[in-house]
Amino acid sequence: MPTLCPLDPPARALLMLTPLLRGLLPSDLDTLLEEAQLELYSSGEKLFHRDGIADRLFLILEGHVEIFRESEDPRGIIDIVQGPVLLGESALYTDGHYADHARAVGMVRVLTLSATVMRHALSQRFDLTLRVLSTMSVRLRGLIAQVNALKMQSAAQRVGDFLLGLAQSKGQEPCHVRFPYDKRTVAGQLGMSPETLSRALQRLEEVGVRSLPDHQVAIDSLPRLSAFCLEEI
Repeated sequence: MPTLCPLDPPARALLMLTPLLRGLLPSDLDTLLEEAQLELYSSGEKLFHRDGIADRLFLILEGHVEIFRESEDPRGIIDIVQGPVLLGESALYTDGHYADHARAVGMVRVLTLSATVMRHALSQRFDLTLRVLSTMSVRLRGLIAQVNALKMQSAAQRVGDFLLGLAQSKGQEPCHVRFPYDKRTVAGQLGMSPETLSRALQRLEEVGVRSLPDHQVAIDSLPRLSAFCLEEI
């Protein structure tokens, strides 16, 4: 079971930084937070399960959440999302059910929102509807990009793109990045087996990418890795 946390001023300030709630008047925020709960999930805890009654939405504030169909098959992973992001949109439909499973990857801080309260607010405020559609659109674009990568890139290129994403905040070369979760989960997110991920990392050694202990990777040249990921296969 998740740990309940108080909606104190620091927590409310964190909420106001999310795309869904940013810029709302305090009165509007109070309306959306009716029946809301701030929860802390430990790694492996489920937020919701497939076919479960969708009576709440999940605003992921911090941490990673795995969206999946089959728990034992790493290729059953549909996506790994990182906060801030909104999940459980099925709750916006009356008598809806969640389409997939969701569980925490590491510690995750979540604001759960009442579906009833949210549906009422959306029926009254078109601007809130646009906010929700915008957050859903961001996720959809990410999923489309993953489908394109599966069709257009080799396994090594998909791993290379993933590492480039981790290195976005690095300003120096060579740079070190760390996988944000275990390699089995990374493999599932990228649509491959753990064995294929290992072979892909070996292939990337040819372009200056070296695996290090403790889930770290050294990248000698970001432009070189980027050029490799753009090559036609």
